[in-house]
Amino acid sequence: MEEKTIFPREEHSDILFQKILKDPWACEKLQATFCDFLFCNDEFDHPLSPEEFSKALFESYKNRDLSAFLMGICQNTIFDLLRNSFLIPYRFNADGKQNPIIMTDEKGLLLPEYDNPFYKKEYSTFQKIYHDLESDRNIFLAQAYRYSHDYGPNHMNIEQKILEITTGILLIRELPDTVKLKETEAEAYAAVWDIMIALEKELPMAYVFYGQDTLVEHNKRYDEIGIFLPNSHFLKHLEKHIEKAEAIIYAQK
Repeated sequence: MEEKTIFPREEHSDILFQKILKDPWACEKLQATFCDFLFCNDEFDHPLSPEEFSKALFESYKNRDLSAFLMGICQNTIFDLLRNSFLIPYRFNADGKQNPIIMTDEKGLLLPEYDNPFYKKEYSTFQKIYHDLESDRNIFLAQAYRYSHDYGPNHMNIEQKILEITTGILLIRELPDTVKLKETEAEAYAAVWDIMIALEKELPMAYVFYGQDTLVEHNKRYDEIGIFLPNSHFLKHLEKHIEKAEAIIYAQK
């Protein structure tokens, strides 16, 4: 019998889930995020009727599709919940949408499309830090956003729903080859788990991005990790936060 699901289930997720279950801090983060997004939360934008809740529950049971049920009750897939709990990284440019958005070039100069008064304060702060760093390679002023997924207008298509957009500093660094091309997204997340969790415990609310074979240097492709430090959380003592991030990355290599 052919299974029909809204979201394809990730294969080989067990290793990732086991890593989360072994870390009480991670379990608390996941539970808190789920409760924050739950449909009966007072701040939920689109409360479900009892009929809609029941339909979502029964359809998910029939199709064995947990993400479809989670979409109904908290507007997040299982991997949205993990990302918004800061337990797994965001993919660079997921769903074909640019994220993060890099605003400076390799020399730290503001790109022409962002050369306007709106970004003047952020760029001024970035310049001061950029020129004081021992190594300014692959450090950019950028914007990044957190997202979940929601049903489109016809309730059939699934679309990204932007939750928060912020400006900050983006560090992009090379990683050793962490996964093989044939492995799943869940396995890729499990492979970078130690770095991801070390970063989040040391730098809470930092966005972590991951890309497989996406960094190109000297005509060679590498896995890469991006650490985005939002100005709203990390502007004060930003140099020290960058040092902490780099220390964690290079300690794991």
